[in-house]
Amino acid sequence: MTRTEWDLDATINADARDNLRSKSPQDLSDKFGIRAALLALCVASFIAAIWFVNGPSFEKCSSIENAADRNACYEQLRKGLLKPPAKGADIPKG
Repeated sequence: MTRTEWDLDATINADARDNLRSKSPQDLSDKFGIRAALLALCVASFIAAIWFVNGPSFEKCSSIENAADRNACYEQLRKGLLKPPAKGADIPKG
């Protein structure tokens, strides 16, 4: 019987497996930092997705049947789109 690369019956010695991973404190802290950064990125992406979906849009405003509520929705959308930039040059008012 020939041995293939996908021979799943072969076991690896525990000593050889331990040599593949380093156990230094710097490596453990690096792994923790990367995992914490990935978790923070996932949470931030989730919050951004919820904020994007819950914000007013033309589709949401046009689906409102009451004219007063629809106009208020359009007004809120207009105010949100015409905000000046948070940083940068001042836009002249006039």
